[in-house]
Amino acid sequence: MLNQYNKIAHLYDGLSRIVYGNRLIKIQKELIQYLPREGKLLILGGGNGKILPLIYQHAPRLFIDYVEASSTMIQLAKKTKPKDQIITFHHMDVFDYSEKHDHIYSGFFLDLFDEEQIKQLILKLGNKNRETTWYLADFQLNKQTNYRLIRQIQLRATILFFRISTQHSIKHLPDIHSVFVSLGYNEKFEINVQSQSFTYNSVLKK
Repeated sequence: MLNQYNKIAHLYDGLSRIVYGNRLIKIQKELIQYLPREGKLLILGGGNGKILPLIYQHAPRLFIDYVEASSTMIQLAKKTKPKDQIITFHHMDVFDYSEKHDHIYSGFFLDLFDEEQIKQLILKLGNKNRETTWYLADFQLNKQTNYRLIRQIQLRATILFFRISTQHSIKHLPDIHSVFVSLGYNEKFEINVQSQSFTYNSVLKK
């Protein structure tokens, strides 16, 4: 749904830091070093663009397609991006975007959808005849997660907040990794991931 994040766009960073500290931007910073330095990259749900200067530092010649459903988030991202960074902003629902890509970045975005919707996106955006690499940063929760009860409370509060403020229908944390595996993707890199962590980075390639 277009613009459902507009009313929380200016609050997003502050709320994120209150709940998760600097963990979410830190883990994405770790993932960015594995992005290609040239070519084209699709960013899904890039939000307010806080990652754009980090990507530019790593790959200033990278062409970026930036898909974001919130017009306010795009306005913030345009102010945040480095002057010479090459970006095409697409204000649209991600399910309406249809261009295929070899490299796709998703930072704390796919958890907003259920497993079937995630499967649809993977099939829709990945190349059929060439290898597609997905760069994922997201949440995970299992029996080995440290402070599991606290993490459960954090994640449930986050899901409830987005259900109330943005009318998202998701009620649980999806098993994103298993969806990729079911579609034939293999984990190319596991970046600074520990089973006890509640966030992870992963590079998956088909």
